[in-house]
Amino acid sequence: MSSRIIMLFSVFSLFTPAVRSTGDAWILDCPSSTVAIAGQTTVIRCHFRGIKDISIFAVFLTKDTQDKTTFEMYRDKNSGDPRFSLENQKMGPSLQISETMFSDEGQYSYRVVTDSGDKEVEFSISVTAKYKDPITSTWPQTVTEGKLADLYCNATDGYPAGFIHWFDRSGTNWTMNSELIKVRNDSNGVKSVALSSKLTFKSIDINIAPFRCIVFNSKYVQDGESTLEIQSAIREETKDSSGSNTTNIVAGVMVIGSLIVGLLFALLCFRKRNAQHGRRPSTHPILNYEQGKASEDDLENGDNSFEH
Repeated sequence: MSSRIIMLFSVFSLFTPAVRSTGDAWILDCPSSTVAIAGQTTVIRCHFRGIKDISIFAVFLTKDTQDKTTFEMYRDKNSGDPRFSLENQKMGPSLQISETMFSDEGQYSYRVVTDSGDKEVEFSISVTAKYKDPITSTWPQTVTEGKLADLYCNATDGYPAGFIHWFDRSGTNWTMNSELIKVRNDSNGVKSVALSSKLTFKSIDINIAPFRCIVFNSKYVQDGESTLEIQSAIREETKDSSGSNTTNIVAGVMVIGSLIVGLLFALLCFRKRNAQHGRRPSTHPILNYEQGKASEDDLENGDNSFEH
């Protein structure tokens, strides 16, 4: 590495103006540590202090676990990992990493060569991953007031290991009553930690629901949140009972209505029949009168068939 830089310095002397002698009046300033997010673009903000008029000739970025340089830039030409570059060479020596990977974690040496000399600094990069939105559930699925109930909250694909906290509707923190399990995974250079939290109630109070499950990363910055609505068995039974009562009432009304209609029909038939019976006695004398008249006619005609 050092021999290569010496060789580049020799090349610089042939093709560039003489380096100005400014002593140690200026410095290269970069953050000592940078937290990057996997899959996103990371910018390491570096700048010159103590000097204004300065031009960058070359930069060399080397990871402490590697012999080869991770990234080089000379005369606007880059080499090494193509994901690394200068954010804006004219604006300063800030570095940019596209599609940040977990393999980018580590300690780095960064040397910048300018027309006013060269400086070197060291910094570290740590890579994190955001947790997906948590998924919540209960056991049993239908919770009964005053009975045993387990509340679950699961979050995956985050890194490093984070935390899960529980809050009820009033904001009371129930995390101390919960159990958190962390499962680490490292597959093909992709790191993740799955979080699983269980909050147990020996005698649950439905009135303090709903519960909020909040996921924090390793720095206690919130990554996600989910609200757990609890389905109450008592409320379901009340609903079913209410529906059953309504059905019974409707059925009762229908039966009573049918009985009333039947009674009215029977009463109508009864009154009609009485009306018919009331007219029959009035017809009997008429029949007797006609029979009497016929007998008189027979006597006048000399019909003595009734005489003995």
